[in-house]
Amino acid sequence: MNHADTHSRITAAQILDLRTDLQALETLYRREPQQFKAALAEALEQSPDAIVLKVWEARFSDTDITGSGPRCLFQTLALALATGVAVRVPAIWLGEDWYYPRFGPMLVMISLVAYFWLQSGNRFAIKLVVFLGIGSVAWVSVLPGYTDSVVMAIVHLPLLWWAALGLAFAGSGWRGLKERIDFIRYNGELLILATLVAISGLVFSGITGALFDMTMDGAGEWGEWYMENLGLMGAAAVPVMATFLYNTVFRRHTGIPPVLARVFTPLFLVMLIVYLVTALISGQNAFVDRDFLVIVNGLLLVVLGMTVLSIAERGASEAVLWTDRTNVALLAVTLLVDLMALSAILFRLTMMGLTPNRVVVLGANLVILAHLITIFRTQVKFVRGAVGSTAIMQAATRYLPVYAAWAAFVCFVLPIVFGFA
Repeated sequence: MNHADTHSRITAAQILDLRTDLQALETLYRREPQQFKAALAEALEQSPDAIVLKVWEARFSDTDITGSGPRCLFQTLALALATGVAVRVPAIWLGEDWYYPRFGPMLVMISLVAYFWLQSGNRFAIKLVVFLGIGSVAWVSVLPGYTDSVVMAIVHLPLLWWAALGLAFAGSGWRGLKERIDFIRYNGELLILATLVAISGLVFSGITGALFDMTMDGAGEWGEWYMENLGLMGAAAVPVMATFLYNTVFRRHTGIPPVLARVFTPLFLVMLIVYLVTALISGQNAFVDRDFLVIVNGLLLVVLGMTVLSIAERGASEAVLWTDRTNVALLAVTLLVDLMALSAILFRLTMMGLTPNRVVVLGANLVILAHLITIFRTQVKFVRGAVGSTAIMQAATRYLPVYAAWAAFVCFVLPIVFGFA
């Protein structure tokens, strides 16, 4: 029986068995492209020297860059406009203070998920948007006021949608290492391109306002209306337009994140050491100083993001780079900071009791600590030559579902546990 004729899920073993039968591989791919791509990534991990598999990987590197031509541009512009309208218009009737925190970030994330669904035609992505979208809209609509538990739920909702974006980005191959690494790289590219697009929009808005100020009476009022409406709609559309640039114009690679990672990782290591020394000399104490504790937790998030991005951008080189040693030092310092912050959080819980904020901070610190320890141990092993580069990338991406699960808990369970207080 030909492997390509079976209707079971495509696996890496199937691809490896058929690697000498080119026609059967083509048939298998056409039957279910997304499953084939995911299985191919696993097959390459098992047999990295197989020439046929490398040819297929190169083929996907060209065909995966979807969304070119006028049709894609029109779809992106329509999606950007729809996002801007959805973010701004309902707030006129529902109230900005109530509507924006609940729906603004979520709608922007939905637009990114929709972008990748439009480009890939992945049915899983649209089902995900509909199911999670209906549930999220219904949930945030009934959340009462802005109590601590409600605020925590609203703050973590974009993180949950970030996980949904990862699923839409990777499709059925979301379990594959390559897809997860590509998603992390996309986040770095998106941050850079969105910043550039936002700066361009601000420059355009400034020039437009200056021109109207010179030619019209009462231009100041017009400028205020412009920023509250068109400016806000443009800001909501920035991530979609930046994703279009990443996916189509730059073909998923600008080359900027690796440079930034190499430059800022050592700088951040020096800054973190200097900051900690200065803070201790000046008498700041996370056990009694709440603001210091907040700053420390912010540093943990930034270091975690920089480390994961640095690992994703280093590539599959088996050579020990100087950035690897820098990451080890940065992670060692960060782990000390995290342990200090965790001790302070436990102290505050013991002395002052449980609150939604303290539970969230404690849980986030535990998740981040576990992730950092995993990355640190693997990075040390790599520097010593005990493991390969694949192990580092696996350590960096392994905890992505954990963050999604934690975000779901904070969004949907925490408010109920604390009675929406």
